[in-house]
Amino acid sequence: MQVRKVSAPVFTALPDGTGVLLNIETLLYFGLNRTGAAIWREIDQTGTAALEDVVHSICERFDVDPGSAKGQIGRYLEELARLRLVELI
Repeated sequence: MQVRKVSAPVFTALPDGTGVLLNIETLLYFGLNRTGAAIWREIDQTGTAALEDVVHSICERFDVDPGSAKGQIGRYLEELARLRLVELI
């Protein structure tokens, strides 16, 4: 699975490592914890990212097991897609 950032979201990083996404089209406001903000930055840097690359980056940064991270990140990306903040391809 790959994830692609859609053009509508605007990301604002906050000083504590968290962040906020705003979908300009739907006016949806979505708060991100530190892990969610790190995932968004990974997607934002590349525009399109493979799930495996996102998992690898998060596991390096947060010392988490790749097996459990893949499922959790996959579900998180599905939620972002449902909210029309990303596309899953």
